Amino acid sequence: MEKQHTTFKVNGQQVSWTHLTNPRDTELEHLLGNWNVALPPLTASTTRAEFDRYPHFIYLRFFKLHAGTLDGHQAESSPVSFVITGRDMLTWSSSAEVAQDFSVTQKKLNMHPDLIRSANHLAYYVVDGLLEQAFPFFDHFNDKVSDVEHLTLHRDNDLKIKEEIFRLKRIVMRVRRMLGSERDVAYQLARYWSGEPNMDSVYAFELYDHVIRLSDAADTYREMMDTVLDIYLSSVSNRLNEIVKTLTIVTALFMPASVIAAVYGMNFEHIPGADNPWAFHLVILMVIVISAALLWIFKRRKWL
Repeated sequence: MEKQHTTFKVNGQQVSWTHLTNPRDTELEHLLGNWNVALPPLTASTTRAEFDRYPHFIYLRFFKLHAGTLDGHQAESSPVSFVITGRDMLTWSSSAEVAQDFSVTQKKLNMHPDLIRSANHLAYYVVDGLLEQAFPFFDHFNDKVSDVEHLTLHRDNDLKIKEEIFRLKRIVMRVRRMLGSERDVAYQLARYWSGEPNMDSVYAFELYDHVIRLSDAADTYREMMDTVLDIYLSSVSNRLNEIVKTLTIVTALFMPASVIAAVYGMNFEHIPGADNPWAFHLVILMVIVISAALLWIFKRRKWL
C-alpha cells in the first residue's frame, strides 16, 4: 500500500487529504477506525458510481477512465472512493494512475491553497480533476473510431474490423452506463453541497455540468459506433453485390459456349457440319464472336 498525505491551512485550521493506493481491507478499516468512520460493507461494483450521506461524513465513488486500455482488453475504468468529513478527506483506489493524477492535483492546490476553504471544496477540486481525465479517454476513443472508419472503407473484408467495432461499441456502452450513474451522483452531491453554508451553488452544480457534457459525449460516440457498424455492413453488402455481379457476367459470357456445346453434344445421327473439316473452327469462332459481343455490350452499358 502506498500512502500520500497533504495538509492545507484554512483560517488557522488544517484540512488534510490522504490517498491510499491499493490498500488492503484491514489497513483501510484500521485507518477509518482512527477517523471514527464506520462504513457498511462496500459493493465491488466497477460500473456504478455511489453517493451515501451519513451523520458526520459522506461517501462517494467516482471513476478514472484509462485512455491507454483502449488498445487492449484491460478494464477501461478504475473506481475511486472518497470519505469526506468536516476537515479531512480520505481517498483510495487500486490504480497507480490515479495516484499520479492526484499528485498533479496536489501540486496545483499547494500553489493556490486559498482555493481550499473546507473538505468539501477540496473534494470538489479532486473530483473535478478526476472527471477531466475522461477527456483524454474520449480523445483516444475518437482516434480509434477514425482508424476503424478508415479500415472499414478500405478493408471491408477483414473480420478483425467487425470484432474491433463490437469491442469499441461494448466499451462505449459501459462508459455510458457508468457516466449515467455518475450523473445521478453529481446531482445528489450538488443538492447536498447547495445546502452547505461554506459551499457556493457554482461549486455545487459545476460538477454536474461536467458529467452532463461527458455523458453527451458518450452518447455521441455511441451513435458514431452505430454509424460505423452500418457503414461496415453496407460495405460488406456492396462487396457481396460486386462479387455476385462479376459471377453473373462471367456466367453470361460463357452461356453461348454452353448452349452450343449442349446442341452439338446431342446424340443425333446427322449433325449439320459434322463432315466439314472446318466446322469445329467455325463453332469456336462463333463462340468467341458472341462472347466478345456480349463483353462489348456489358462495357458499353458500364456493367463492368
